[in-house]
Amino acid sequence: MTLANSLFRSFLFVVCLGTALSSCSSTSNEESAAQPERKSDAFWIGDQVSGSPRLVIDLSAQRIRYYKGEKLVGVSPISSGRESHSTVTGSFRISQKSRYHRSSLYGDYVDDAGNVVVSDVDVRKDPRPPGTRFLGAKMNYFMRVVGAIGMHEGYLPGYPASHGCIRLPTDMAAHFYNATPHGTPVKIVGNAALAPYEQPVTVPAPAEPASIPGSSNWLRPERRSKIPKRQALAPGTTLYL
Repeated sequence: MTLANSLFRSFLFVVCLGTALSSCSSTSNEESAAQPERKSDAFWIGDQVSGSPRLVIDLSAQRIRYYKGEKLVGVSPISSGRESHSTVTGSFRISQKSRYHRSSLYGDYVDDAGNVVVSDVDVRKDPRPPGTRFLGAKMNYFMRVVGAIGMHEGYLPGYPASHGCIRLPTDMAAHFYNATPHGTPVKIVGNAALAPYEQPVTVPAPAEPASIPGSSNWLRPERRSKIPKRQALAPGTTLYL
C-alpha cells in the first residue's frame, strides 16, 4: 500500500466518524425536545383568545393542557393521584365549581381552638378522638371532574401524591377556574407511574390582614419584637413602655 493510499483511507475514516458523531448528536437533541415541559414552562394566554374550552390532563407528563378551539392557551404542572389512589382516565365534563371548597373525606381532626390533633385523616377509616371535630382539607378553585375527583389548588411535591385529585399551582388554578364554565370537556390520559420527578411547587401563605390601629391585629409578631422592653431609670426604679 502506498503512502498516498494510506493517507486517503485515513481521511475517509475521519470523515465517516465525524458524520456518525453528528448523527448521534442530532438524535439526542430530538429526544430531548420530545421530553415533557418542565415547571418553568407553565403559561396562560387564554384571556386573549376566544373559542370553546377543553382540557387534556396527561398523567405520564404530569401536565394539564388547556385549549380554546384548537389553540393551546395554557400549560401547567400537576400532581395527580398516588399509586394507592390513582387518578382515573377517560373523558368527562366539569360538573361543579367551588371557589372555597373543603374535602368531605380528607383533612384533619382538630380541637375547639382549631389545633390539629390528628393530621391527614380519612373519615371513612380513621376514628375521631373524643373532643375533636373534622376539618376538611382546603381545595380552593375546585372543579369537579368525576366522582370525588376534581382539580384544585394544592402542593406539588414533584411527583403524583394526591388522593386522586389533580393539584395545581395557585396561579394556574385561578386562571383555569375563572376561564372554565360548567360542562367543559376534560380528557384524562396516560400513566402516572411513568411520570418523571420534578422540583416541588408550594402553595403561597395567605396574605396577612391589613393593620388597623386600635384593632386586635395591630400587634403582629414583627411589631411586637420592636416594642421596647422595660428600661432602668435608676436603681430600684423601672419604666414600662
